[in-house]
Amino acid sequence: MNDTTPADAPKLPPKTKKPIYTRPKFIASAIAGIIFLILIIQNSETIAIDVFFWKASAPAALLYVVFSLIGFIVGWLVKRPKQSA
Repeated sequence: MNDTTPADAPKLPPKTKKPIYTRPKFIASAIAGIIFLILIIQNSETIAIDVFFWKASAPAALLYVVFSLIGFIVGWLVKRPKQSA
């Protein structure tokens, strides 16, 4: 088999990727991140946590960050498989 293309084959221009800051997924993530930072900055009061027999108190911002990281990790581990068309 010959892996080269014939000389009369049309030349396709090289694919150029859009800059990451123009992609909708990046824009939505950036907006969500800014809103999340505002939420964290505004919630610095200490709250009590009661889970069964365990009791603790921590700043609300710290808890938001911890639970967001837990959610991110779970979402990353349980990815949806790519669907083939």
